[in-house]
Amino acid sequence: MDMDKCIICGCIKDGEQYIEKVFENIKKIQELFKETKIIIAYDKSSDKTLEILNSLLKDFDIDILINKVPLSSVRTINIQNARNAILDKINKLYNDYEYFIMMDMDDVCSKPINIEVLSDGLNDKKEWDALFFNNESYYDFWALSFDDFQYSCWHTTNSIRLINIMNVELKKQLNNSNKYISCYSAFGGLGLYKLSKFINCKYQTICGPNEMCLFNTNTFKNIYQKYNIAYRGSNNGIYDCEHRYYHLTAINKNNARLKISKQYLFPKYIGIHTDIIDK
Repeated sequence: MDMDKCIICGCIKDGEQYIEKVFENIKKIQELFKETKIIIAYDKSSDKTLEILNSLLKDFDIDILINKVPLSSVRTINIQNARNAILDKINKLYNDYEYFIMMDMDDVCSKPINIEVLSDGLNDKKEWDALFFNNESYYDFWALSFDDFQYSCWHTTNSIRLINIMNVELKKQLNNSNKYISCYSAFGGLGLYKLSKFINCKYQTICGPNEMCLFNTNTFKNIYQKYNIAYRGSNNGIYDCEHRYYHLTAINKNNARLKISKQYLFPKYIGIHTDIIDK
């Protein structure tokens, strides 16, 4: 396969134990494209993350963006800022690329990637503007928005119950005959994007009154009427998953089509994120 140009991006902090395995997967991803660039946003770490990153420069073409601004106590603000630093770099130097991949530099993306699944998704590029992937143990419900489940699952009157309802409804869609599931937002460790549909969008973790126009408020009523679960907010807004605003903005501005592939890109996730899900 020779699929044009792609920027491979990630944010990292205290990632010493995962980074080399992640780059083994990056090397496989690079083989799908005729040209790639790697951009990594680095936040000050207490381990050897930066030292390992620098050692990888001999084998990979990496732009390392070192954050010199003090970190926030709010994790999603730090992630938002790191991802936006990457987008700024792309907009300035690499805006002629067709694709970019945003991937986590953690335990999910350090597991062996099924590169044939990613290749298959690229072959279906007419079907999507952003593509995410299923997992045998789906876990990323905070980033997920589909059907009536648009708002943050963690800002409701019964978050655990809602997540388990989302899990059941997601499995129903996974069992239908379609190859892809349409969604408003998702992630799961790696997202493949068409740059043209996202180039004028930014990540944002604060979701307040100004952002509510991105949601269909009828879905709030539907969830309450069906499951007796209400959404919680505040006048100042909530700290939401940074992916949701990014994806909803692309839909609003550019009619972006977001899909989840039913195939597994990475092995079954095992970790704390699935402990609350009914087996």
